[in-house]
Amino acid sequence: MAKLLEKPEELKVSVNIQGVPLTLVRNGEAQRITKVYQHWRAVEQWLEKEILRNYFRVKTTRGLVCDIYRDMPTGCWYLSRIYD
Repeated sequence: MAKLLEKPEELKVSVNIQGVPLTLVRNGEAQRITKVYQHWRAVEQWLEKEILRNYFRVKTTRGLVCDIYRDMPTGCWYLSRIYD
């Protein structure tokens, strides 16, 4: 089962040269990403504003399986969904 966060949580994420996430920092705790299950891009129009995001479904060393995304215009990373 998955829990979609009501408000995405901002993260600090380090990436490799291809832009694939390697680590994330959540609540001050760094976690290494051990697996990338999926990667997809979302391009949408919302209230006359283009939304462009790169999503990744990942697993971390702490066993967290989640969807994170990078907002391409700002470069900020967010946690959007957590899987049980």
